Amino acid sequence: MVNASADPNSEIWHRDANQYEPLDSWTDVGERRVLSEIADRTRGRAVLDVGVGTGRSTWLLRLLTADYLGIDYEPSMLERARDAHPGIRFSQMDARDLSELGDDSFALTYFSHAGLDSLDHEGRATALRELARVTKPDGLVVYSTLNRRGEFFQAGPGPVDQPQRSHAVSVARFAARAALHPRSHLAGFRNVRGHRSSFEDHVEWAIDTMPTHDWALLVHFTTVPHAVREAAEAHLEVTSVISREGDELSLDDRESRTAWFHVVARPAPGETRSAPQTNQQ
Repeated sequence: MVNASADPNSEIWHRDANQYEPLDSWTDVGERRVLSEIADRTRGRAVLDVGVGTGRSTWLLRLLTADYLGIDYEPSMLERARDAHPGIRFSQMDARDLSELGDDSFALTYFSHAGLDSLDHEGRATALRELARVTKPDGLVVYSTLNRRGEFFQAGPGPVDQPQRSHAVSVARFAARAALHPRSHLAGFRNVRGHRSSFEDHVEWAIDTMPTHDWALLVHFTTVPHAVREAAEAHLEVTSVISREGDELSLDDRESRTAWFHVVARPAPGETRSAPQTNQQ
């Protein structure tokens, strides 16, 4: 079994679970577009909601089907989801090990809110293979992921330059934010310094922090072309990529600065998918 407690981010999900309780709608226009476009082929069929957290996406996906299962590896998140949605099926599972679920079980396997990015590079690949395995051959796998070329990458607590604005403007924006949230920024500098040895940048993908949770999370970033390739390695064929603003991106896009994007994929025809053969401690 995967040991979720060894994940450096699990403590943050536990600590800040209450921050997610008020969320009950789309994360962004892109998510709204994706769910609207896949609704007809998903309606009334089995749906797996991965990384459900406190149940934000439950409100949306339950509009499509009664055959719903929400999973998360963080018990305090699941407790809040159960409180918000009495009578709905939830289970504690880790996306890297879905061995409790059979092959070809779900018409939609959904991993929203860039939850996939809280896993390290190897864990992410394992999770994608598991998502592919439990999805029906005519089903869909949908997930969102942070953009390596987007505004959150290397957006530390200090002044962050952007192509569309001058350094002076960046400094002014930083000073205003720091004045409004001094404790958050002080914690951010401390967290970035503590994580620095874990940062990686391989141009097509990277491990870094992001502004949420006072820069305490270690998260994965990827480019669109790399997302397409890693999906293929997990036996998934990407059919579309939608920016958080709701624009469709080309599968070889390297220009978009959207902070994250949504990937819509299907199990690759003719591919053999199998459950994980080794256990992680």
